[in-house]
Amino acid sequence: MTLTFAPYTAALAGEWDEFVRDYSRNGIIFHERNFLGYHAEGRFADRSLVFRSGTRLHGVLPAAESTTQNGTAAIISHPGSSAGGLIFHRHAILREVLGMLEMAIQHYRASGAAALELRLAEPIFAAPVDGELAFALWHRGFRLCTREVSSCVPLDAAAAWLEFGREKNPGTIRTLIKKGVVAERTEDADLVYTLIERNLDQRYQKHPTHTRAEFAELKRRYPARMDLWIVRVGGEAVATCVLFQAGRGTLHDFYIAQNYSFAKLNVMPLLFYTAFAHYQQAGFRWFNFGISSRGDWIKWGILEFKERLGGRAVLRDVWRLDDLANYQPYQEKASS
Repeated sequence: MTLTFAPYTAALAGEWDEFVRDYSRNGIIFHERNFLGYHAEGRFADRSLVFRSGTRLHGVLPAAESTTQNGTAAIISHPGSSAGGLIFHRHAILREVLGMLEMAIQHYRASGAAALELRLAEPIFAAPVDGELAFALWHRGFRLCTREVSSCVPLDAAAAWLEFGREKNPGTIRTLIKKGVVAERTEDADLVYTLIERNLDQRYQKHPTHTRAEFAELKRRYPARMDLWIVRVGGEAVATCVLFQAGRGTLHDFYIAQNYSFAKLNVMPLLFYTAFAHYQQAGFRWFNFGISSRGDWIKWGILEFKERLGGRAVLRDVWRLDDLANYQPYQEKASS
């Protein structure tokens, strides 16, 4: 197969998103240009690439340029997404993945970049598995510079969250239901954002990652794939979870928040177990809570909260290739 590549342009947005959704093996909603594009124009120096086999896309690489501490340029997974990497066709084989990666390295080297860093999404988002990419990165001299611990819940096994979650959760849920507490979906993005905003202000004196306008724009762009869940106590919304239907039967948590005046009620098991059962019946395979670490710092409180709800560890890896100027192109070794 002959592969070619070219820099991404806005004219390719529709073709890019169709490829990620319908033809890739490891692309998810956070790799779509429709998602990346909700950020203000010019916020990132986009350096993404597209790869073709003939006229059809065979891979895409969402990337941007960043400045390192010593002032040199580095190419990194697109900052508009929590994870990136090379997104490749569902039929791609190792030789093709290696070929696309080699093209990317040579292109960024020629552009003057000093390093290339790729943050891979958790392997649960690929179907089937996408181990070719991690092997290709190792093979071409990338080093594994960071491993982040994420937490996921299997949804294709019968009530796995009950097996792995805290034993008292079912009893807590029964008590809440008897009191009339309800977990349900809502389309009220403004209500959900207000809960998130108040939660972060009260607990951490911080603002949400997204502005109210950005949050509303995301819901407008993905009305059927951005799900808003709330818990109501006496009609009042006291907790929320924002989820994205990421693709290939997977879900990814975006925000979790609650009104801490109601913390003693412990409504989170009701919220998440209701959601888990809903998505299991809809045929989803995995729910992902996201990461609970930064480098070697483990955020124990956050991690243990996810574990009490049935989450177990899965890895999000960051691979980096330094000193691109002295990179040696790959040459196939003769068979012995």
